Amino acid sequence: MIKHVSVFTLKDKNGIKHFVEMLEEVGKKCPLIIKSEIGVNMSEQQSVGPHFGDVIQIIEFSNRIDLQKYPQSKEHQKLLTDGPEMETVTAIDYII
Repeated sequence: MIKHVSVFTLKDKNGIKHFVEMLEEVGKKCPLIIKSEIGVNMSEQQSVGPHFGDVIQIIEFSNRIDLQKYPQSKEHQKLLTDGPEMETVTAIDYII
């Protein structure tokens, strides 16, 4: 099993709700994804310390091949073309 964690910081915070809806749709429709969890940051950004993103998505894949196929999937491509503009995206993949 592989976990793929993405932390998104949107340029326009007004787009968070719509982006969460898009991520939920990806989690339901992409056949490569075993499980998808989405969360919205509830903490206020401190002037000093760690940077908090706006939205996190944690996806589980059954293997590395499915993980490698995901960026080219139509569901992921729709996020890139129709999703909001990002300030930053940070991701990590690890074996569970």
